[in-house]
Amino acid sequence: MTKEEHVRRLAEDPVYVIMGEEFSLGRKNREVAKELLDAGVKIIQYREKHKTWREKYGEAKEIASMCKEYGATFIMNDSADIAVACGADGIHVGQDDAPVPLVRALAGEDIFVGLSTNTIAEMEGALADGADYVGFGPMYPTASKADAGKVVSPEEKAFALHFALPVVTIGGIGRDNIGELYKEGFRSFAMISAVVSQPDIAAAVAELRRACRWSVGLQYMCYITTE
Repeated sequence: MTKEEHVRRLAEDPVYVIMGEEFSLGRKNREVAKELLDAGVKIIQYREKHKTWREKYGEAKEIASMCKEYGATFIMNDSADIAVACGADGIHVGQDDAPVPLVRALAGEDIFVGLSTNTIAEMEGALADGADYVGFGPMYPTASKADAGKVVSPEEKAFALHFALPVVTIGGIGRDNIGELYKEGFRSFAMISAVVSQPDIAAAVAELRRACRWSVGLQYMCYITTE
């Protein structure tokens, strides 16, 4: 897939999964990645805050290879060097990480770059800095990210719905509210506990897609990828 195809997927596929062992019910990242891919997940972000560089590199390299085998998009959290070394498709950074232009300079033009945002000003800054997409939220209160910031306002949500870049919503999203956001017009939802903290990952993914479908009265999955 080209960089542009990966970015287009971010604008269309509702299930974007962020993985990390602290949320995975004792399962290892490699095991969770295989379950996600077997469940049809096409966007995986690897996020580990407490492992060594070598541990993260080893896992990310293996999971990136698995994603390529399944035709999925693999995104590395924060670390441009690991992203390049493991062959990631994209890098996601936060407001306190390296700025987007520097990440782009380090990673090259073939890797897409996303930036976490919480306000209209931050979204506008992401666009000006050349980000390929934004993470936007939290949409609801969340316990999965200690520094998530304030829940976005109705005005910020309205701005995000018409933003020039693909918007991946995040924060407190799960089966009970994903349909509401989908009906409002959002199309991509980054989730942690709603997927990797569930005993049956495949069932959780299917239920999330079903909630999107039902929210707008569709009879088909809201997004099916075939390569």
